[in-house]
Amino acid sequence: MRRYWALIAAASLACERRPPPSAEPAATSVRAEPSVTMASAAPVASVRVPAPSASASSAVRVKPPPERAPPLPTSLLEALPRPSGAEHAGLPGPVDASRDKQWLERLASAPITEITRNPGGATITIRVRFGDGNRAVWKPEQKHSASNFRSEIAAYHLDRIVGFSRTAAVVGRSLGYPHVLEHLEASNADPEFIERFRAEVPARDGRIAGAMIAWHAGKLVSAEPPKGWTEGLRSKEPVREELARRMPEWSDLIVFDFLIDNTDRWSGGNVLSLGGGGLIFLDNAAGFASWRASRGETNQSRLEPICRFRRATVEALRALGPAAAPEARLGARLERSLAGDPLAPVLGKAQLRAVDTRVERLLEHVERCTTELGEELVLSL
Repeated sequence: MRRYWALIAAASLACERRPPPSAEPAATSVRAEPSVTMASAAPVASVRVPAPSASASSAVRVKPPPERAPPLPTSLLEALPRPSGAEHAGLPGPVDASRDKQWLERLASAPITEITRNPGGATITIRVRFGDGNRAVWKPEQKHSASNFRSEIAAYHLDRIVGFSRTAAVVGRSLGYPHVLEHLEASNADPEFIERFRAEVPARDGRIAGAMIAWHAGKLVSAEPPKGWTEGLRSKEPVREELARRMPEWSDLIVFDFLIDNTDRWSGGNVLSLGGGGLIFLDNAAGFASWRASRGETNQSRLEPICRFRRATVEALRALGPAAAPEARLGARLERSLAGDPLAPVLGKAQLRAVDTRVERLLEHVERCTTELGEELVLSL
């Protein structure tokens, strides 16, 4: 998994800029960049975006196809609002959220000049190159139960509303089934992958829905906590020295995964930093399960051992929690934010109610910790 995500790590920064694909053969690996800021790019003229509202592995080089498939048709959008939310103090994430607007425009409607297989992983993901040379990873709808492309979209919006700034920009985008196959065949994708794509990726009215995720070319470094790292985090013992540097980020990751109901973070290789710097929240497709939402279930096993949180995170959630006006709660904010996505509705009513339930239960857990240990210790990160 780590090697897989090192290839496709999607965060909206340090985006690799190359000449248009017509000037080069098919890419074979990801080039690490020293910078971790997102590359600037000219805005896409066909899309108007309003201001936010208030509130390798080593891949085998393949021969370039004799004739490149034509660019996919662009889609036109009247408006594509970006999510807005809390400004965290003290520990900003590694993603520059101020550049979301140009990324969302590109991801939603920029012409696509190249589509190739993304190697590795249990689910199907596709590499995409746009006409301006920027790239993305597209997670199409598929029959594999662990791959929920709508979870990627919702997780991005939740990340920005709460104020983490640790996920890539993501937007829903559907592509024509025959166009995608044409590009895959032109890229010399192996026949087994083509057959798997046909079998596992459903088309509805000739189109495939999916999540388009911004690509970065920075080197990914494992930031997995050591075994037993949660021991002592529900006591008055000080945080161990070897945990101190990453503890605020790991705590935020636990909170984020609890909020999106992510069940696949700790399967291996999914806790990563960009170049050894800030933690990034990658691979969020195993969240917002509709069946869990309908049963009112939450998984608190990762949350229960931890009584150390960032004060800014808890304060942001209190402003979005049960004490807030109904329209200001996280579920309502998330619903309004997701309404602007091209593939809306992204989440159902039960899933949105479940988000508010999880916020309430998380805050109840913080209160229990505070009663046991005192607020100064619990909110010390």
